[in-house]
Amino acid sequence: MQFSCPTTLNVVTEPYHPNYFLINGRSMPDNMDADYAPNYPNQPYNANPHMHPGELVLVRYMGQGHWQHPFHEHGNHVRILGRDGNLLLSQTGTDPRLLAGRMEFNTDVTPGQADEGIFYWSGKGLGWDIFGHTSTNVGNLPCNPDVNGFYTQTSGATIPTYSGGLFVSGSQNYYEWCADHNHSLEGNPVGQVGGGGPMTLPDPLIMTNGLWYNGTPYLGPDAVLRSRGPSPLPPGSPSQNPTPESGIAFMWHSHNEREITTNDVFPGGMLMMMLVDPYVWNIDETL
Repeated sequence: MQFSCPTTLNVVTEPYHPNYFLINGRSMPDNMDADYAPNYPNQPYNANPHMHPGELVLVRYMGQGHWQHPFHEHGNHVRILGRDGNLLLSQTGTDPRLLAGRMEFNTDVTPGQADEGIFYWSGKGLGWDIFGHTSTNVGNLPCNPDVNGFYTQTSGATIPTYSGGLFVSGSQNYYEWCADHNHSLEGNPVGQVGGGGPMTLPDPLIMTNGLWYNGTPYLGPDAVLRSRGPSPLPPGSPSQNPTPESGIAFMWHSHNEREITTNDVFPGGMLMMMLVDPYVWNIDETL
């Protein structure tokens, strides 16, 4: 006996035209909320990684969906270590420290493919002091270079320590690139940081600051307060931009412009932030 289906289902799969693009199951700005936020019970992980200068961040990319995503990481290239569980090695390098795979400006995430890479940022070679030091700063911190040019344990710096999530002791400018120590960024600064640099920055006292804006390009609360002048603006939100954090945010996003929208509305989609925090801010990885 034959039966005919009373209904038909015509699913049009081409042309494929998605309207939402996700990182860790969330679309920007939702992916900036905390891990395990109660309003996303099925998407527990955010996409707001934190690091201190000189630390290494392991990044895992897993392509889910039908499109290839040219993902771009501001701040530095990413050195790809593995693909689909296979270690990638340099074909020409002889130094064991340089045997890992190539550095990529864009990490092309292919459907069904998994990549692992290392992201690193130190501020090396920027040409200006990221901590806002000058020879006349009160309590100006030293910067004695090690053999690689950074201020580390081998050149007299002490590793920061924390108690109860608060900075206790150590060198606040640990891993500073010493060649840029005391070098000015601003030509005519508003506050008590060095002058004579190549840049003219807007006066932070007449700008509208948002939730993620600490008011300056400098790392650390002392540098931020010194650079703002006599009437510093408070951070936009103590919960999202607490004063001790005062770091630098790098946008990480898809280089396919449509993928940084949510239902064709910018900004959204495949967009996140990498936050470089000063050492006075404890990055709590237990949360």
